[in-house]
Amino acid sequence: MAKHSVFLTGFPGFIARRLVREMLARAPGSDFTFLVVDSFAGQARRETESLRTLPEAKGSRLDVVVGDITRPRLGLDESAWRETLGRITDVFHLAAIYDLHVHEDVAARVNVDGTRNVLELCRGAKALRSFVHFSTCYVAGRRTGTILEDELIPGAGFKNHYESTKFESERLVREAMGAIPTIIIRPGITVGDSKTGETQKFDGPYFGMVLIDKLKLLQLPLPYLGESAAEVNLVPIDYVAGGTAALWAKNGTTGKCYAMADPHPVTARTLYAELVRLVGARGPWGQIPAELLDAPLRLLAVRKLLGVPREVLDYFNHDAHFDTCNAVAALEGTGVSCPYLLDYLPTLVAFFLANKHRPEYLWKPF
Repeated sequence: MAKHSVFLTGFPGFIARRLVREMLARAPGSDFTFLVVDSFAGQARRETESLRTLPEAKGSRLDVVVGDITRPRLGLDESAWRETLGRITDVFHLAAIYDLHVHEDVAARVNVDGTRNVLELCRGAKALRSFVHFSTCYVAGRRTGTILEDELIPGAGFKNHYESTKFESERLVREAMGAIPTIIIRPGITVGDSKTGETQKFDGPYFGMVLIDKLKLLQLPLPYLGESAAEVNLVPIDYVAGGTAALWAKNGTTGKCYAMADPHPVTARTLYAELVRLVGARGPWGQIPAELLDAPLRLLAVRKLLGVPREVLDYFNHDAHFDTCNAVAALEGTGVSCPYLLDYLPTLVAFFLANKHRPEYLWKPF
């Protein structure tokens, strides 16, 4: 097969950086064009120079192009647009607003309009082999029960504008799947590397570590926060990136959606108990209603003190199970599988404890 020429948005984000390395391992010498906004151009160029040192990147063309997914033709001039259309074989769309606080108009402009503009690129690409779109398991919104990979069902409402606009974004992609060879990736909540613990920021489930680490100073047994019987779907970056690269490199995987979620998730209650133990706090003992924590977290002063946003509580009390049949079946024989959370959780916590005072990892409350 001819050489891959990949156009990728969302670089140099956490998943994108790891994904490119995994893709080069699967298809050495592939070319990459990274579309970045001007504010990330310097960082993207530094990361690109690091990629050039990889043996798998020998012979690769690695370009950083300044543009904007929210603008027509992605902010490229006529010459760059036509050159891109004539050269690229694969499009990866990772750029999005992931902030749970985001205003609706901002989320819609980036997540929905941005996807619409990337689809325009795909339709015009003369040699397109695949379009890999990063969605999220949480397009399910407030739905409960089992969420299948092959369905996108509206009507249950959403917890925030991030979810609602990612739902609309995936809807646009599904509408175009008849004409565009598409792979939809739905990651769960992505955490650090299962072998090293390395991550980019202490958000998501790391807020649990932050909270426990601060409350342990009280020298009191910590209670369970609510019943916490819901599953928590955490997946390490090596599984998300490695699995996506494997699906992309494997024949016959277009035309489907794949949930890069944990096939065997633990409950929030189990996760909380393990975090209390690993972070070095006392407990858990007893139980308090989750609402008692929700109310004070509505206050900015409390969020600043604890370093935890209120919205994260929703993701530890969401009674949904994300089916992974498509992903597990397609990844058979690729060497990629999802490790069990409790096996690598000590590695994640160790990395957190070693880096918890470094400002670049910390969440900055509004």
